[in-house]
Amino acid sequence: MNNIIAQIIALWKEEDTLLDIESHLNLWFQGWNEWIMKYAIERMDKELYYHYKQEGWKIDRIEQRTVQFQFGQVTYYRRRLKKAGERSFLALDKALGLEKYKRHSPHVKAAMAQLGAQMPYRQAEKALKLSGSVRASHTTIHQATQEVGEKVEQYLRQYSYSSSNQKSRKVKAIFIEGDGVVIKGRESKSPVIHRIVIHEGVNREKKRHTLINPMVFSSVESSQDAFKQAAHYLNQVYNLKDTIVVTNSDGGSGYEADKFESMVGYSKQHEHFRDLFHVHKKIKERLSFDKPMAKQVEKAIYQYDWDRIETLCATIESRLIDLPEVIIEDRLEQIRKLKNYLSRNWVYIKPFKKRELSIDRGTGVGETGHRLYTYRMKRQGRSWTKKGASHVVAILTAEKNGLLQTALTAEITDKVESLGEEIKGAVRQALKKIDSTAQTIQTGSIVNYGPKSSFIGQLALSFS
Repeated sequence: MNNIIAQIIALWKEEDTLLDIESHLNLWFQGWNEWIMKYAIERMDKELYYHYKQEGWKIDRIEQRTVQFQFGQVTYYRRRLKKAGERSFLALDKALGLEKYKRHSPHVKAAMAQLGAQMPYRQAEKALKLSGSVRASHTTIHQATQEVGEKVEQYLRQYSYSSSNQKSRKVKAIFIEGDGVVIKGRESKSPVIHRIVIHEGVNREKKRHTLINPMVFSSVESSQDAFKQAAHYLNQVYNLKDTIVVTNSDGGSGYEADKFESMVGYSKQHEHFRDLFHVHKKIKERLSFDKPMAKQVEKAIYQYDWDRIETLCATIESRLIDLPEVIIEDRLEQIRKLKNYLSRNWVYIKPFKKRELSIDRGTGVGETGHRLYTYRMKRQGRSWTKKGASHVVAILTAEKNGLLQTALTAEITDKVESLGEEIKGAVRQALKKIDSTAQTIQTGSIVNYGPKSSFIGQLALSFS
Protein backbone atom coordinates (compact mmCIF):
# COMPACT_ATOMS: atom_id res chain seq x y z
CA MET A 1 0.00 0.00 0.00
CA ASN A 2 2.81 2.43 0.88
CA ASN A 3 4.45 1.70 -2.47
CA ILE A 4 1.23 2.52 -4.32
CA ILE A 5 0.83 5.80 -2.41
CA ALA A 6 4.46 6.68 -3.16
CA GLN A 7 3.85 6.11 -6.89
CA ILE A 8 0.79 8.36 -6.83
CA ILE A 9 2.72 11.12 -5.06
CA ALA A 10 5.58 10.78 -7.55
CA LEU A 11 3.16 11.11 -10.43
CA TRP A 12 1.58 14.14 -8.77
CA LYS A 13 4.97 15.85 -8.46
CA GLU A 14 5.85 15.29 -12.12
CA GLU A 15 2.85 17.25 -13.46
CA ASP A 16 2.41 21.02 -13.48
CA THR A 17 -1.39 21.44 -13.53
CA LEU A 18 -4.28 19.71 -11.80
CA LEU A 19 -5.78 18.94 -15.21
CA ASP A 20 -2.69 16.93 -16.23
CA ILE A 21 -2.48 15.28 -12.82
CA GLU A 22 -6.08 14.11 -12.90
CA SER A 23 -5.80 12.94 -16.50
CA HIS A 24 -2.71 10.82 -15.81
CA LEU A 25 -4.05 9.51 -12.53
CA ASN A 26 -7.17 8.38 -14.35
CA LEU A 27 -5.02 6.35 -16.77
CA TRP A 28 -2.94 5.05 -13.87
CA PHE A 29 -5.96 3.78 -11.94
CA GLN A 30 -7.47 2.40 -15.14
CA GLY A 31 -4.28 0.42 -15.73
CA TRP A 32 -4.49 -1.04 -12.25
CA ASN A 33 -8.16 -1.94 -12.72
CA GLU A 34 -7.42 -3.68 -16.00
CA TRP A 35 -4.52 -5.67 -14.52
CA ILE A 36 -6.48 -6.73 -11.43
CA MET A 37 -9.47 -7.76 -13.54
CA LYS A 38 -7.23 -9.75 -15.87
CA TYR A 39 -5.83 -11.64 -12.88
CA ALA A 40 -9.32 -12.30 -11.43
CA ILE A 41 -10.73 -13.52 -14.79
CA GLU A 42 -7.83 -15.90 -15.37
CA ARG A 43 -8.19 -17.26 -11.83
CA MET A 44 -11.88 -17.85 -12.50
CA ASP A 45 -10.98 -19.73 -15.68
CA LYS A 46 -8.63 -21.91 -13.65
CA GLU A 47 -11.38 -22.77 -11.14
CA LEU A 48 -13.78 -23.62 -13.99
CA TYR A 49 -11.17 -25.91 -15.55
CA TYR A 50 -10.75 -27.84 -12.29
CA HIS A 51 -14.52 -28.37 -12.25
CA TYR A 52 -14.70 -29.67 -15.83
CA LYS A 53 -11.50 -31.72 -15.45
CA GLN A 54 -13.33 -33.99 -13.02
CA GLU A 55 -15.87 -34.73 -15.74
CA GLY A 56 -13.24 -35.78 -18.25
CA TRP A 57 -12.67 -32.48 -20.08
CA LYS A 58 -9.15 -31.62 -21.20
CA ILE A 59 -7.42 -28.48 -22.41
CA ASP A 60 -7.55 -28.14 -26.18
CA ARG A 61 -5.60 -24.88 -26.38
CA ILE A 62 -5.13 -21.51 -24.71
CA GLU A 63 -6.85 -18.58 -26.46
CA GLN A 64 -6.54 -14.84 -25.99
CA ARG A 65 -9.46 -12.42 -25.90
CA THR A 66 -9.86 -8.69 -25.43
CA VAL A 67 -13.07 -7.31 -23.94
CA GLN A 68 -14.02 -3.69 -23.27
CA PHE A 69 -15.52 -3.47 -19.79
CA GLN A 70 -16.91 -0.34 -18.14
CA PHE A 71 -13.72 0.03 -16.10
CA GLY A 72 -11.32 -0.55 -18.99
CA GLN A 73 -10.14 -2.85 -21.75
CA VAL A 74 -8.93 -6.22 -20.51
CA THR A 75 -6.87 -8.75 -22.48
CA TYR A 76 -6.78 -12.18 -20.90
CA TYR A 77 -6.12 -15.85 -21.67
CA ARG A 78 -8.57 -18.69 -21.15
CA ARG A 79 -8.74 -22.42 -21.84
CA ARG A 80 -10.71 -24.07 -24.63
CA LEU A 81 -11.86 -27.46 -23.36
CA LYS A 82 -12.48 -30.64 -25.33
CA LYS A 83 -13.87 -34.08 -24.62
CA ALA A 84 -14.34 -37.16 -26.76
CA GLY A 85 -17.70 -37.08 -28.45
CA GLU A 86 -18.39 -33.51 -27.29
CA ARG A 87 -18.00 -30.15 -28.94
CA SER A 88 -15.15 -27.99 -27.59
CA PHE A 89 -16.08 -24.79 -25.80
CA LEU A 90 -14.75 -21.91 -23.69
CA ALA A 91 -16.05 -22.40 -20.16
CA LEU A 92 -15.08 -18.90 -19.02
CA ASP A 93 -16.95 -17.15 -21.83
CA LYS A 94 -20.08 -19.14 -21.02
CA ALA A 95 -19.81 -18.36 -17.30
CA LEU A 96 -19.35 -14.63 -17.94
CA GLY A 97 -22.19 -14.53 -20.45
CA LEU A 98 -19.97 -13.14 -23.20
CA GLU A 99 -21.19 -13.57 -26.76
CA LYS A 100 -18.91 -14.95 -29.48
CA TYR A 101 -16.83 -12.44 -31.41
CA LYS A 102 -18.14 -9.51 -29.32
CA ARG A 103 -15.55 -7.06 -27.99
CA HIS A 104 -17.81 -5.31 -25.47
CA SER A 105 -19.25 -6.57 -22.20
CA PRO A 106 -23.06 -6.62 -21.75
CA HIS A 107 -22.84 -3.59 -19.44
CA VAL A 108 -20.87 -1.53 -21.95
CA LYS A 109 -23.16 -2.66 -24.75
CA ALA A 110 -26.20 -1.59 -22.72
CA ALA A 111 -24.59 1.80 -21.96
CA MET A 112 -23.87 2.35 -25.67
CA ALA A 113 -27.47 1.45 -26.52
CA GLN A 114 -28.89 3.86 -23.94
CA LEU A 115 -26.71 6.68 -25.25
CA GLY A 116 -27.54 5.77 -28.85
CA ALA A 117 -31.25 5.92 -28.07
CA GLN A 118 -30.94 9.32 -26.39
CA MET A 119 -28.64 11.20 -28.79
CA PRO A 120 -27.07 11.01 -32.27
CA TYR A 121 -24.48 8.26 -32.55
CA ARG A 122 -21.58 10.67 -33.11
CA GLN A 123 -22.57 12.58 -29.97
CA ALA A 124 -22.76 9.29 -28.09
CA GLU A 125 -19.23 8.52 -29.25
CA LYS A 126 -18.03 11.80 -27.72
CA ALA A 127 -19.92 11.10 -24.50
CA LEU A 128 -18.17 7.74 -24.14
CA LYS A 129 -14.78 9.37 -24.68
CA LEU A 130 -15.52 11.78 -21.85
CA SER A 131 -16.17 8.81 -19.56
CA GLY A 132 -12.47 8.04 -19.87
CA SER A 133 -12.35 4.24 -19.98
CA VAL A 134 -14.65 3.24 -22.87
CA ARG A 135 -13.83 3.71 -26.55
CA ALA A 136 -16.30 2.95 -29.34
CA SER A 137 -16.94 4.41 -32.80
CA HIS A 138 -20.32 5.79 -33.79
CA THR A 139 -20.86 2.79 -36.06
CA THR A 140 -20.23 0.41 -33.15
CA ILE A 141 -22.69 2.37 -30.99
CA HIS A 142 -25.24 2.23 -33.80
CA GLN A 143 -24.85 -1.55 -34.05
CA ALA A 144 -25.11 -2.01 -30.27
CA THR A 145 -28.25 0.16 -30.15
CA GLN A 146 -29.93 -1.94 -32.83
CA GLU A 147 -28.96 -5.26 -31.23
CA VAL A 148 -30.06 -4.25 -27.75
CA GLY A 149 -33.19 -2.56 -29.09
CA GLU A 150 -34.27 -5.71 -30.90
CA LYS A 151 -33.88 -7.81 -27.75
CA VAL A 152 -35.66 -5.24 -25.58
CA GLU A 153 -38.51 -5.12 -28.08
CA GLN A 154 -38.88 -8.91 -27.96
CA TYR A 155 -38.75 -8.87 -24.17
CA LEU A 156 -41.48 -6.23 -23.84
CA ARG A 157 -43.83 -8.22 -26.05
CA GLN A 158 -43.69 -11.23 -23.74
CA TYR A 159 -43.37 -9.37 -20.43
CA SER A 160 -45.90 -10.27 -17.74
CA TYR A 161 -47.15 -7.24 -15.80
CA SER A 162 -48.66 -9.33 -12.99
CA SER A 163 -47.78 -12.44 -11.03
CA SER A 164 -50.04 -15.43 -10.34
CA ASN A 165 -50.69 -14.38 -6.73
CA GLN A 166 -51.32 -10.71 -7.55
CA LYS A 167 -54.90 -9.48 -7.59
CA SER A 168 -56.21 -7.16 -10.29
CA ARG A 169 -56.20 -3.54 -9.23
CA LYS A 170 -59.43 -1.62 -8.73
CA VAL A 171 -59.23 2.15 -9.20
CA LYS A 172 -61.76 4.94 -9.50
CA ALA A 173 -60.64 6.12 -12.95
CA ILE A 174 -58.30 5.13 -15.76
CA PHE A 175 -57.18 7.54 -18.48
CA ILE A 176 -56.08 6.28 -21.89
CA GLU A 177 -54.73 8.46 -24.69
CA GLY A 178 -53.50 7.48 -28.12
CA ASP A 179 -51.75 9.34 -30.92
CA GLY A 180 -49.16 8.89 -33.63
CA VAL A 181 -46.22 10.96 -34.82
CA VAL A 182 -44.58 10.76 -38.24
CA ILE A 183 -40.78 10.75 -38.48
CA LYS A 184 -38.61 11.14 -41.55
CA GLY A 185 -37.98 7.83 -43.29
CA ARG A 186 -35.38 6.42 -45.67
CA GLU A 187 -37.96 4.26 -47.41
CA SER A 188 -40.91 5.16 -49.62
CA LYS A 189 -43.24 5.42 -46.62
CA SER A 190 -42.19 7.38 -43.56
CA PRO A 191 -42.36 5.47 -40.24
CA VAL A 192 -45.06 6.41 -37.73
CA ILE A 193 -44.57 6.03 -33.98
CA HIS A 194 -47.89 4.88 -32.55
CA ARG A 195 -48.33 5.53 -28.83
CA ILE A 196 -50.82 4.60 -26.14
CA VAL A 197 -50.41 6.01 -22.62
CA ILE A 198 -52.39 4.70 -19.64
CA HIS A 199 -52.46 6.39 -16.23
CA GLU A 200 -54.65 6.80 -13.15
CA GLY A 201 -54.82 10.58 -13.08
CA VAL A 202 -52.64 13.59 -12.41
CA ASN A 203 -50.84 14.36 -9.16
CA ARG A 204 -51.19 18.11 -8.60
CA GLU A 205 -49.62 18.28 -5.15
CA LYS A 206 -46.25 19.24 -6.61
CA LYS A 207 -45.46 22.37 -8.59
CA ARG A 208 -44.78 20.22 -11.63
CA HIS A 209 -47.76 17.96 -12.20
CA THR A 210 -47.00 14.27 -12.68
CA LEU A 211 -49.02 11.29 -13.89
CA ILE A 212 -50.05 8.58 -11.44
CA ASN A 213 -48.78 5.11 -12.38
CA PRO A 214 -48.22 5.89 -16.06
CA MET A 215 -47.43 3.16 -18.59
CA VAL A 216 -46.55 3.81 -22.23
CA PHE A 217 -46.95 1.42 -25.16
CA SER A 218 -45.47 2.11 -28.56
CA SER A 219 -45.18 0.49 -31.96
CA VAL A 220 -43.74 1.45 -35.32
CA GLU A 221 -45.62 -1.48 -36.86
CA SER A 222 -49.20 -0.15 -36.51
CA SER A 223 -51.66 1.50 -34.15
CA GLN A 224 -53.37 -1.89 -33.87
CA ASP A 225 -50.17 -3.36 -32.43
CA ALA A 226 -49.91 -0.55 -29.85
CA PHE A 227 -53.56 -1.12 -28.83
CA LYS A 228 -52.87 -4.85 -28.50
CA GLN A 229 -49.98 -4.23 -26.09
CA ALA A 230 -52.07 -1.78 -24.05
CA ALA A 231 -55.02 -4.20 -23.87
CA HIS A 232 -52.65 -6.93 -22.66
CA TYR A 233 -51.53 -4.63 -19.84
CA LEU A 234 -55.10 -3.62 -18.88
CA ASN A 235 -56.28 -7.22 -18.73
CA GLN A 236 -53.38 -8.27 -16.52
CA VAL A 237 -53.27 -5.36 -14.09
CA TYR A 238 -56.76 -3.86 -13.71
CA ASN A 239 -60.30 -4.90 -12.90
CA LEU A 240 -62.40 -2.25 -14.68
CA LYS A 241 -65.79 -3.44 -13.40
CA ASP A 242 -66.18 -0.40 -11.11
CA THR A 243 -63.86 1.94 -12.99
CA ILE A 244 -64.61 5.02 -15.08
CA VAL A 245 -62.51 4.79 -18.23
CA VAL A 246 -61.74 8.07 -20.00
CA THR A 247 -60.17 7.85 -23.46
CA ASN A 248 -58.85 10.66 -25.61
CA SER A 249 -57.48 10.97 -29.16
CA ASP A 250 -57.38 13.24 -32.18
CA GLY A 251 -59.71 10.92 -34.10
CA GLY A 252 -57.13 10.14 -36.77
CA SER A 253 -56.96 6.86 -38.66
CA GLY A 254 -56.47 4.03 -36.18
CA TYR A 255 -57.48 6.14 -33.17
CA GLU A 256 -61.27 6.26 -33.57
CA ALA A 257 -63.55 5.84 -30.56
CA ASP A 258 -64.43 2.23 -31.42
CA LYS A 259 -60.75 1.22 -31.23
CA PHE A 260 -60.64 2.35 -27.60
CA GLU A 261 -64.00 0.70 -26.90
CA SER A 262 -62.68 -2.65 -28.13
CA MET A 263 -59.56 -2.36 -26.00
CA VAL A 264 -61.34 -1.36 -22.80
CA GLY A 265 -64.11 -3.96 -22.93
CA TYR A 266 -66.41 -4.08 -19.91
CA SER A 267 -66.21 -1.17 -17.45
CA LYS A 268 -68.45 0.88 -15.19
CA GLN A 269 -68.47 3.79 -17.65
CA HIS A 270 -66.52 4.68 -20.76
CA GLU A 271 -66.31 8.27 -22.01
CA HIS A 272 -64.38 9.17 -25.15
CA PHE A 273 -63.06 12.69 -25.79
CA ARG A 274 -61.73 14.45 -28.83
CA ASP A 275 -58.41 16.01 -27.88
CA LEU A 276 -58.89 19.78 -27.50
CA PHE A 277 -55.37 20.54 -28.69
CA HIS A 278 -56.22 19.09 -32.09
CA VAL A 279 -59.67 20.70 -32.13
CA HIS A 280 -58.16 24.15 -31.56
CA LYS A 281 -55.46 23.40 -34.11
CA LYS A 282 -58.14 22.57 -36.67
CA ILE A 283 -60.02 25.82 -35.89
CA LYS A 284 -56.88 27.93 -36.32
CA GLU A 285 -56.02 26.12 -39.53
CA ARG A 286 -59.45 26.60 -41.15
CA LEU A 287 -59.97 30.16 -39.90
CA SER A 288 -56.42 31.44 -40.34
CA PHE A 289 -57.86 34.34 -42.40
CA ASP A 290 -59.99 35.60 -39.48
CA LYS A 291 -58.16 35.15 -36.17
CA PRO A 292 -60.57 37.23 -34.01
CA MET A 293 -63.49 35.03 -35.06
CA ALA A 294 -61.39 31.89 -34.56
CA LYS A 295 -61.00 32.86 -30.89
CA GLN A 296 -64.76 33.28 -30.64
CA VAL A 297 -65.28 29.78 -32.01
CA GLU A 298 -62.84 28.40 -29.42
CA LYS A 299 -64.88 30.07 -26.66
CA ALA A 300 -68.04 28.47 -28.04
CA ILE A 301 -66.29 25.09 -27.88
CA TYR A 302 -65.56 25.62 -24.18
CA GLN A 303 -69.23 26.56 -23.62
CA TYR A 304 -70.30 23.56 -25.71
CA ASP A 305 -72.87 25.70 -27.54
CA TRP A 306 -73.67 24.37 -31.02
CA ASP A 307 -76.12 27.21 -31.77
CA ARG A 308 -73.34 29.65 -31.05
CA ILE A 309 -71.06 27.76 -33.45
CA GLU A 310 -73.60 28.05 -36.27
CA THR A 311 -74.11 31.76 -35.58
CA LEU A 312 -70.37 32.41 -35.63
CA CYS A 313 -69.95 30.50 -38.92
CA ALA A 314 -72.68 32.64 -40.48
CA THR A 315 -71.00 35.79 -39.19
CA ILE A 316 -67.65 34.73 -40.62
CA GLU A 317 -69.28 34.17 -44.01
CA SER A 318 -70.83 37.66 -43.93
CA ARG A 319 -67.40 39.22 -43.34
CA LEU A 320 -66.20 37.93 -46.72
CA ILE A 321 -68.59 40.00 -48.83
CA ASP A 322 -66.07 42.61 -50.04
CA LEU A 323 -63.42 40.09 -51.15
CA PRO A 324 -62.80 38.80 -54.71
CA GLU A 325 -65.04 35.89 -55.70
CA VAL A 326 -62.16 33.37 -55.98
CA ILE A 327 -61.03 34.10 -52.41
CA ILE A 328 -64.60 33.97 -51.13
CA GLU A 329 -65.14 30.50 -52.62
CA ASP A 330 -61.98 29.15 -51.02
CA ARG A 331 -62.78 30.57 -47.58
CA LEU A 332 -66.36 29.38 -47.70
CA GLU A 333 -64.99 25.91 -48.36
CA GLN A 334 -62.74 26.21 -45.28
CA ILE A 335 -65.73 27.26 -43.15
CA ARG A 336 -67.79 24.34 -44.48
CA LYS A 337 -65.02 21.83 -43.68
CA LEU A 338 -64.61 23.22 -40.16
CA LYS A 339 -68.33 23.03 -39.48
CA ASN A 340 -68.48 19.43 -40.74
CA TYR A 341 -65.46 18.50 -38.59
CA LEU A 342 -67.05 19.97 -35.46
CA SER A 343 -70.38 18.31 -36.25
CA ARG A 344 -68.81 14.85 -36.67
CA ASN A 345 -66.91 15.14 -33.40
CA TRP A 346 -69.41 17.15 -31.39
CA VAL A 347 -70.38 14.28 -29.09
CA TYR A 348 -66.68 13.76 -28.22
CA ILE A 349 -65.94 17.48 -27.75
CA LYS A 350 -68.37 17.65 -24.85
CA PRO A 351 -66.30 18.77 -21.80
CA PHE A 352 -65.96 16.95 -18.48
CA LYS A 353 -68.30 19.32 -16.63
CA LYS A 354 -71.10 18.70 -19.14
CA ARG A 355 -70.96 14.93 -18.66
CA GLU A 356 -72.13 12.81 -15.74
CA LEU A 357 -68.67 12.18 -14.35
CA SER A 358 -67.28 12.29 -10.82
CA ILE A 359 -63.94 13.52 -12.24
CA ASP A 360 -63.29 16.81 -13.97
CA ARG A 361 -59.93 16.41 -15.73
CA GLY A 362 -57.07 14.07 -16.54
CA THR A 363 -56.54 14.12 -20.30
CA GLY A 364 -54.23 16.16 -22.51
CA VAL A 365 -50.88 14.40 -22.10
CA GLY A 366 -50.89 12.57 -25.42
CA GLU A 367 -49.20 15.30 -27.44
CA THR A 368 -46.55 16.17 -24.83
CA GLY A 369 -45.65 12.49 -24.56
CA HIS A 370 -44.27 12.62 -28.09
CA ARG A 371 -41.27 14.57 -26.82
CA LEU A 372 -39.70 11.42 -25.45
CA TYR A 373 -39.28 10.26 -29.06
CA THR A 374 -39.22 13.44 -31.14
CA TYR A 375 -36.24 14.96 -29.29
CA ARG A 376 -34.17 12.04 -30.55
CA MET A 377 -35.86 11.06 -33.79
CA LYS A 378 -36.98 14.24 -35.57
CA ARG A 379 -35.27 17.18 -37.26
CA GLN A 380 -31.52 17.80 -37.72
CA GLY A 381 -31.62 15.87 -40.98
CA ARG A 382 -32.22 12.51 -39.28
CA SER A 383 -33.98 9.75 -41.18
CA TRP A 384 -34.92 6.23 -40.17
CA THR A 385 -35.73 2.82 -41.51
CA LYS A 386 -38.80 1.22 -39.99
CA LYS A 387 -36.70 -1.46 -38.32
CA GLY A 388 -34.12 0.97 -36.94
CA ALA A 389 -36.78 3.30 -35.57
CA SER A 390 -38.59 0.38 -33.93
CA HIS A 391 -35.48 -0.63 -31.96
CA VAL A 392 -34.78 2.89 -30.68
CA VAL A 393 -38.45 3.34 -29.76
CA ALA A 394 -38.35 0.07 -27.80
CA ILE A 395 -35.38 1.26 -25.70
CA LEU A 396 -36.96 4.66 -25.00
CA THR A 397 -40.29 3.05 -24.09
CA ALA A 398 -38.70 0.49 -21.77
CA GLU A 399 -36.70 3.21 -20.04
CA LYS A 400 -39.81 5.37 -19.64
CA ASN A 401 -41.70 2.47 -18.05
CA GLY A 402 -38.79 1.57 -15.77
CA LEU A 403 -38.32 -1.80 -17.47
CA LEU A 404 -35.06 -1.26 -19.36
CA GLN A 405 -32.78 -2.61 -16.64
CA THR A 406 -35.10 -5.58 -16.17
CA ALA A 407 -35.01 -6.35 -19.88
CA LEU A 408 -31.21 -6.10 -20.02
CA THR A 409 -30.48 -8.15 -16.90
CA ALA A 410 -33.01 -10.79 -17.94
CA GLU A 411 -30.96 -11.38 -21.07
CA ILE A 412 -27.77 -11.84 -19.03
CA THR A 413 -29.47 -13.91 -16.32
CA ASP A 414 -30.82 -16.36 -18.86
CA LYS A 415 -27.30 -17.08 -20.08
CA VAL A 416 -25.91 -17.69 -16.59
CA GLU A 417 -28.91 -19.77 -15.46
CA SER A 418 -28.49 -22.08 -18.44
CA LEU A 419 -25.09 -23.17 -17.10
CA GLY A 420 -26.62 -24.84 -14.06
CA GLU A 421 -25.88 -24.57 -10.35
CA GLU A 422 -22.61 -26.55 -10.57
CA ILE A 423 -21.01 -24.05 -12.93
CA LYS A 424 -22.22 -21.08 -10.92
CA GLY A 425 -20.73 -22.78 -7.89
CA ALA A 426 -17.39 -22.94 -9.65
CA VAL A 427 -17.63 -19.22 -10.40
CA ARG A 428 -18.40 -18.47 -6.76
CA GLN A 429 -15.43 -20.62 -5.74
CA ALA A 430 -13.17 -18.49 -7.95
CA LEU A 431 -14.39 -15.34 -6.22
CA LYS A 432 -13.46 -16.56 -2.74
CA LYS A 433 -10.59 -14.88 -0.91
CA ILE A 434 -7.33 -15.54 -2.68
CA ASP A 435 -4.80 -17.60 -0.75
CA SER A 436 -1.78 -15.36 -0.24
CA THR A 437 0.50 -18.42 -0.14
CA ALA A 438 -0.67 -19.71 -3.51
CA GLN A 439 1.88 -19.55 -6.30
CA THR A 440 0.86 -17.08 -9.01
CA ILE A 441 2.30 -15.95 -12.30
CA GLN A 442 2.48 -12.23 -13.05
CA THR A 443 0.86 -11.81 -16.49
CA GLY A 444 -0.71 -8.39 -16.19
CA SER A 445 -0.39 -5.51 -18.59
CA ILE A 446 -1.37 -1.85 -18.53
CA VAL A 447 -2.49 0.15 -21.52
CA ASN A 448 -0.12 3.06 -22.14
CA TYR A 449 -1.45 6.02 -24.11
CA GLY A 450 1.75 8.02 -23.79
CA PRO A 451 5.50 7.54 -24.39
CA LYS A 452 7.38 4.72 -22.66
CA SER A 453 9.51 7.26 -20.81
CA SER A 454 6.45 8.71 -19.04
CA PHE A 455 5.42 7.62 -15.57
CA ILE A 456 2.51 5.53 -16.84
CA GLY A 457 4.80 4.04 -19.47
CA GLN A 458 7.27 2.95 -16.79
CA LEU A 459 4.40 1.50 -14.76
CA ALA A 460 3.21 -0.47 -17.78
CA LEU A 461 6.71 -1.88 -18.28
CA SER A 462 6.81 -3.06 -14.69
CA PHE A 463 3.84 -5.35 -15.36
CA SER A 464 5.01 -6.62 -18.75
